[in-house]
Amino acid sequence: MTQIVAGVFDDEQSATATAHELRRAGFDAANLDQFVLNPPGRHNALPLGGDEDADANADGAEKGALRGAGIGSAIGAVAGLAATPLVGPIAIAAGAATGAYAGSITGTMNKLGENNGQRHEPRPAGVMVAVNADSGEHEEVAIDLLRVGGARIIERAQGSWRDGKWVDFDPVRDPDIIARRDESGGAASGQER
Repeated sequence: MTQIVAGVFDDEQSATATAHELRRAGFDAANLDQFVLNPPGRHNALPLGGDEDADANADGAEKGALRGAGIGSAIGAVAGLAATPLVGPIAIAAGAATGAYAGSITGTMNKLGENNGQRHEPRPAGVMVAVNADSGEHEEVAIDLLRVGGARIIERAQGSWRDGKWVDFDPVRDPDIIARRDESGGAASGQER
């Protein structure tokens, strides 16, 4: 395994210009890799397309739906019982069904996005410049040049490097982001985790 530093750029021109700056700074061409990243969800990791078997943000939604349906049907049945003198016995069943439906939707929506504190932040689409940074000194130079070049995000990874390529790059793996370009378009900044 080798230490890799990589930046995602908005366009090929910025990525290529940064790769040239890295070469001028002493990085050998065999230690630089540049490639296009598809948008999240478009890496075709699965036979029918897509990247993941399920949406991590939907985890637990079925439990919320069941709980909401149970609570909603109970409330709806009580409301139907109160309406029985006006509508008849069918009001209880209609109230329970309506309550179950509304409760299941509410329960599902309350659970969506709750993924036990785990933050899934997919890598954005763009052009990646990866650097085989074999020492701490090289790593800092690479980070600085990626930042100045306008990388949207800069990440650090352990990976396999062979014949000038990051051979085990996984576009679906959450990046270990060490710097991010601010929203105004300025250089990437900060040590983020």
